[in-house]
Amino acid sequence: MLNVAVLGAGFMGGTHARAFANREDVNVVTVSSRSDEKAMALAEEIGCEWTTDSMALVDDPRIEAVSITLPTHLHKEFTIAALRAGKHVLVEKPMALSVEECNAMIEAAKKADRLLMAAHVLRFWPEYMAVADLLKSGELGRPLSATASRYIEPPGWADWFQNPDWTGGAVLDLHVHDLDTLTWLFGEPISLYSQGRQGVYGGWDQAMTLLDYGEVKVFAEGNALMPKGYPFTMTLAVRCEKGNVEYTLRAGGEQVDSVADGINALMVYESCKEPRTLQPPAGDGYADQVAYFVQCVRQGQQPQRGTPQQARLAVMTALAARNSIKTGSVMRF
Repeated sequence: MLNVAVLGAGFMGGTHARAFANREDVNVVTVSSRSDEKAMALAEEIGCEWTTDSMALVDDPRIEAVSITLPTHLHKEFTIAALRAGKHVLVEKPMALSVEECNAMIEAAKKADRLLMAAHVLRFWPEYMAVADLLKSGELGRPLSATASRYIEPPGWADWFQNPDWTGGAVLDLHVHDLDTLTWLFGEPISLYSQGRQGVYGGWDQAMTLLDYGEVKVFAEGNALMPKGYPFTMTLAVRCEKGNVEYTLRAGGEQVDSVADGINALMVYESCKEPRTLQPPAGDGYADQVAYFVQCVRQGQQPQRGTPQQARLAVMTALAARNSIKTGSVMRF
């Protein structure tokens, strides 16, 4: 039985805690939040202890692994503290606010000889996995171009989203999902150019980014400035030599967990053929991500998905997009 603590009891903290609690080989010992109400409610739901002192969980000798879903500006501090205390760490995306912070976290994991994994859930999302497998198979020929998008209304489920110094703005907190996915599919970009807009709190909350991957050219947009009531939406379309593969998810509400009331379509289009649905593998991205983390801890193996190096590159790419917006310059890697 793996003893786990979840730091943070917001939307993602609850998601992680439930995924861990649903496993027979995991014991969620405790959850934390700066809010008594949130911590107590989540603890009662999954049947564990709760506290408002997140650092106490890092030092708790009962805990073997921690899931860090705290605001991004706290990721470095709590990740390094947990690793030094001998804990394995699953940390939410983005990994940190800077490449330097990512490097410090990676170095701490090496020194502690503990597992560090970043929760880039799209690498476990069944539809994104199906797209990756289709492209790898070569069935549609070489990829030529792609588009990716992610649209949300200004986040209102936690007050810390109002502070761009804590989030990095949507260009880092939201856009990073697709930037990591594109790197997964096409490799490290050669260059990028981005334009965007600031939100009411001063962060860059819309980014429209052109990326050059050599043979593959991509346009990606992350936008957290959609009108109130706009449903969470994400898309990925890849044009290949022999056809297109396209994924669209439009949730029934502001967050991704309301998919049942929306649209979830994965289609393949080929010349002179009827459009067909591409069947993704069974599973749930969040549950499968947690299962993979537990498996890596149990087997003493470093992850191949959600690695800290992959997460660092995603942060680097998002920061390059933000710098491009600010300076009007093409950023090269």
